[in-house]
Amino acid sequence: MRKFLQFSSQVIVAHTVTYIGVGVFAFMFLTREFFNPDGIAAQIMRTPDQPGLWRHVTIWMLPFQILRGFLIATVLSPFLSCLQSWPYWKRVVTIASLYIVLGQWASTVAGSGTIEGWLILKPEFTTFPVVIKTMVEGFIQGLALSAWISKSIDTIKSL
Repeated sequence: MRKFLQFSSQVIVAHTVTYIGVGVFAFMFLTREFFNPDGIAAQIMRTPDQPGLWRHVTIWMLPFQILRGFLIATVLSPFLSCLQSWPYWKRVVTIASLYIVLGQWASTVAGSGTIEGWLILKPEFTTFPVVIKTMVEGFIQGLALSAWISKSIDTIKSL
């Protein structure tokens, strides 16, 4: 149980920091236009120009990311011993593949960066620039998260 608590706390921190950090940079450099009042995200999402709706996002962002980090840790924890036996880069590639491929590209959620989204979303949500920008954000966050988790696994080995 101690090992799981240490692992899950490390995954929660890694996920929360990389998700919010990469999200901020992606917003600043890739996706800001989507969140303008006339942007595609504003058609379906809460955006900063809607203070009443945006307040919900700011209040719940941290608790929801903590929950997501806990869920990620829970799913990875049965494989912790196996991951610990692997070299760092094999862990990075494996965790990144799980997170990026299964959690994003192959997800059954209809998003601009998912196969499901390409199938059922209206064309304005799946233009090349929209797809690439959303996929880049998820790819970078997935790599950063997997690198962080893979490094933190080394500290658990010493217990």
